[in-house]
Amino acid sequence: MILGYLGAGALLAGLVMGGFSALLSFWAGWREADVFIQVGRRAFYAAAAMTGIAAVLLEVALLTHDFSLAYVVEHTDLSTPTPLVAAGFYGGQEGSLLYWTLILGALGSASLVASARIGARVAAYAAGILALILSFFLFVLAVVASPFDLLSITPADGLGLNPVLRDGGMLIHPPVVLAGFASFAIPFAFACAALLAGRADAAWIRHTRRFALLAWSLQSAGLLLGMWWAYHVLGWGGYWSWDPVENVALMPWLATTAYLHSSQVQEKRGRLRNWNFGLVILAFLLVVFGTFIVRSGVVPSVHTFAISAIGPWFFAFLFACLVFSAALLAFRAGTFRVHVEPAPAVSREGGFVLQNLLLIGVIAVVFWGTILPLVSGMLGAERVVGAAYYERAAGPIFVVILALMAVGPVLPWRHVGAPFLRALRWPAAAAIVVLAGLLVAGVRSLPALLAFPLSAAGAATIFSEYGRVLLKKPWIILRKRRRYGAYLAHLGLVVVVAGVAASHFGQQEKDVTLQPGQTVTVAGYTLTYTGSDQHQLQDHTDFVAVMRFGDRTLEPSRATYAGLGGQALTHVAITTTPTADVYVVLAATGTDGSASFRVFVNPLVTWIWAGGAVIILGVVLGNVGERSAVPELARRRVPVTLPA
Repeated sequence: MILGYLGAGALLAGLVMGGFSALLSFWAGWREADVFIQVGRRAFYAAAAMTGIAAVLLEVALLTHDFSLAYVVEHTDLSTPTPLVAAGFYGGQEGSLLYWTLILGALGSASLVASARIGARVAAYAAGILALILSFFLFVLAVVASPFDLLSITPADGLGLNPVLRDGGMLIHPPVVLAGFASFAIPFAFACAALLAGRADAAWIRHTRRFALLAWSLQSAGLLLGMWWAYHVLGWGGYWSWDPVENVALMPWLATTAYLHSSQVQEKRGRLRNWNFGLVILAFLLVVFGTFIVRSGVVPSVHTFAISAIGPWFFAFLFACLVFSAALLAFRAGTFRVHVEPAPAVSREGGFVLQNLLLIGVIAVVFWGTILPLVSGMLGAERVVGAAYYERAAGPIFVVILALMAVGPVLPWRHVGAPFLRALRWPAAAAIVVLAGLLVAGVRSLPALLAFPLSAAGAATIFSEYGRVLLKKPWIILRKRRRYGAYLAHLGLVVVVAGVAASHFGQQEKDVTLQPGQTVTVAGYTLTYTGSDQHQLQDHTDFVAVMRFGDRTLEPSRATYAGLGGQALTHVAITTTPTADVYVVLAATGTDGSASFRVFVNPLVTWIWAGGAVIILGVVLGNVGERSAVPELARRRVPVTLPA
């Protein structure tokens, strides 16, 4: 019980320090009072520290099975393995919100420590905005949905973790994706601070680029880990279903992808200033919108929490952020315009602008598909769109983006010429060869005939860029590792696209009921059912079927939890060959020893996970240890007239 009081006290103390930091930082930034700027920043550190103390107390309560706390009772029990007990920290509504706040405090503190070089006023406003966001989360945790609520009677055991969450994926996917969501607040805070301070240069971009890249990398890893977890646990043979919660995790990633490219235009050419501010703000607004969707339960999804008191608070927070951001952009937009000669349409700048517009188009498609159930429900007849809508609406846009990935790296910053045309030989040749191979193999699906050749063209572009520099000046890769790290990340994304296309267009499945000794063949892969068994464990019953695949043994199973009303959970059996995954789901078992299976053959799924690893490797190699180069244009102060 003492842990509950201490945790609630830490949250209240953090709320007080966060509010104090916000007020003092804004006042000190306006007055440019250096001493008070430091005090406001240290108050933010104190609020983050109080959040850390609350997090430690909740984890201790979980690990010691302190069932006086309602949160511990609802998300753990005595039979849950210790790693999953620890993971219960972010397994519920209140705990995941505390985890988010913890990451926000930690990353916000790190960004403020490193903010000395961007000017006292911008740093102070950034501290004030971060403190406001942190204070909102602490208010919700302390007043609306506290993980430290006490029960009047302490039960002997808890209810346990949801069976779907009793998996190793619980240890890696939720903390990564939640950290990604939290980290989008850092670029937002510094972008708004630069707008408030009237700073038109790229200093805020140079400072926040790594935090934007960190958010993008965490979200990339979170999306891929979520795909991997869904593939291994849910038993439907796929990894992405265009579920609303998947969509709201994807949209900030798309917006930040656009920003990471367009920010290069501002750094090198001084253009797209207002656009970059808008992209950073859009990414954070999409995060808040996604949080509202997940935590309000207003949109049907297998991932959302139940409808709770948190929903209206996040809707109000979203509205406040939207009004503040729109007003700030409108107030400053006219003052940051730079009158320069327009860039040629066929240039790297033109390619970045086109890519940005296409990504915004994808966001619009996904956003509409996500909110349609809510909007149509308000009008009287709820409508839900499926995968076919996203494939038809966003598919053509993705094809153009994929084509740009093959052309973009070789586009010059200014006018194109003969070198650009020569550089297109390799991607064009790769696309033609792959297209011819597909036609010879009998492939007639238009999406497949577009996706695979364009993926090959993108890979050929990256390999030709690496080959060109390795043959002439290999040390350039180290000097310009940011560029070549980005190329490596592009290569990883191309590999992911190839894996997604192969597993989507080439998937084969079969439903079958077998007696022991009978076989089934799918896409040339033969499996033999040898029998089934039943195991009674402490909290559930396992029905296990045994299948032979060559010299390998597959054991798909179904777990039934009697204590949870007979809830059943499928455990998929997957074996990987060089070209495909054989994916077996146990659908049912019969009293005569028979068993019903759904067998999938999914080509090249491992390419998705391998490509994701290459993306993260490219980001790490391209940015760890990098010194922030300050382009000559960014060092020059551009004269602008700002309102008083």
